[in-house]
Amino acid sequence: MTLSACSLKEDPIFEESASLRSEKHIAKVREVLLSATNGWQMEYYGDLSFGGYNVLVKFEGDEATVASEKWGANHKAGLDASGNIITTKSHFKLEQSMGTVLSFDEDNETFHYFSMPNNPDYTYEKDKGLEGDVEFRVIKVNADSVIMRGKKHNAKIIMTRIPADKTWESIINEAKETEEYMSSRSYTLAGEDVPEGKEITATSNGGYRCFVFTYKNAMGDKETVTAPYIVKADGFYFYREVDVDGIKLDGLKKGDTDDYFVFRNNPKLQLDTYMPTLAECLTTSTWYQRYGSVGEYAKPYWDAMLEVLKTAGKGGDEIKLYTATLGPNGTNKWACALTAGGDNPIYGFSIKANDAGDQVKFSPVSTNKNKAGKDYYNKYKWDGVLKCIHNHTFNLTCDYQRRPQWIKMTDVDYPTNVITLYAQPSYFMEDQSYYQDKN
Repeated sequence: MTLSACSLKEDPIFEESASLRSEKHIAKVREVLLSATNGWQMEYYGDLSFGGYNVLVKFEGDEATVASEKWGANHKAGLDASGNIITTKSHFKLEQSMGTVLSFDEDNETFHYFSMPNNPDYTYEKDKGLEGDVEFRVIKVNADSVIMRGKKHNAKIIMTRIPADKTWESIINEAKETEEYMSSRSYTLAGEDVPEGKEITATSNGGYRCFVFTYKNAMGDKETVTAPYIVKADGFYFYREVDVDGIKLDGLKKGDTDDYFVFRNNPKLQLDTYMPTLAECLTTSTWYQRYGSVGEYAKPYWDAMLEVLKTAGKGGDEIKLYTATLGPNGTNKWACALTAGGDNPIYGFSIKANDAGDQVKFSPVSTNKNKAGKDYYNKYKWDGVLKCIHNHTFNLTCDYQRRPQWIKMTDVDYPTNVITLYAQPSYFMEDQSYYQDKN
């Protein structure tokens, strides 16, 4: 028998302790972050259905200077009236928490807007807001880029170094110009690699940066695929490659024509744009009204309704009016709708457009209403508001016909009867104190 010595002590895999490795990685990340003298361009995503936004960050000491594309009316971001970038400053830190974590740990009006619950510019799922993060796990870091994931919601976040000669204002302006140039209410997939007879369309998801691709499967049923994206100077970049009925799609180049846009991953595929009439834009989407944009003609009727709602609730409590919309309500139907208290009253009407599609007339369809619609019409003075629309003819104008963010309806017979409609979901009352509990 040959005896050999053995030891229960294994050779260490790492020459350094875990805590020392963590300290060194945090130091490396800090060194890289601070080394970008003109800051970083962050591809920021929260809830993917909203798409991505360019957030600009410069790290100095323990302070971060932040700017961003403007998302909503109450977002402290974008450019000011003089065209200068709006910035806010706050503390940041790097710490160990199952890896290196970058945390924006002090309130920042620009950055924390994406993560705040009860976001004043987003009326649905108010407790969730836009579902952005303020803490990020650092996955990979090098001299020119940092890849992270949101600690809570896990969205992939990429930061790239901003060149020293690039102004922050130009980044915001170029993204805006590209978005206006490439945006369309609807698109059709075309090109050599689209099989014959296959029809795939795409629409923008409301006012958000998210395509909705639509096609019919082998059974003839409608299928949809969503593609969130971010806008840069040279086009749209998808959050990830998507598979639409077997066709791989990933981002669009700006190109030199707005008639179509070629895909980044396949030059044999493109999206052809379509210029809808304003009447089509109006009748194919839900549009939001705001009290501050109510015309002189209709304002007394809205005020009368709001006055009644002050004591219309249980026990004489006030019923809060959250949203007032115009839009589709089932197959070939259209309606005014409210969200008020726990009610969702609707009242339907039909729309007839002229040949040019820039004028519409509304006719009431009294059978297209629900019980709450009847109650609000008969008891809460909603009838006066609706009579400002029913049997009236309106001329339509907008900000950008290819993809309007607002449409203004001006009464042909009563010029002060002006109704401005917005694509982005918003509360009816823009004064947020209205929604606060007075008790």
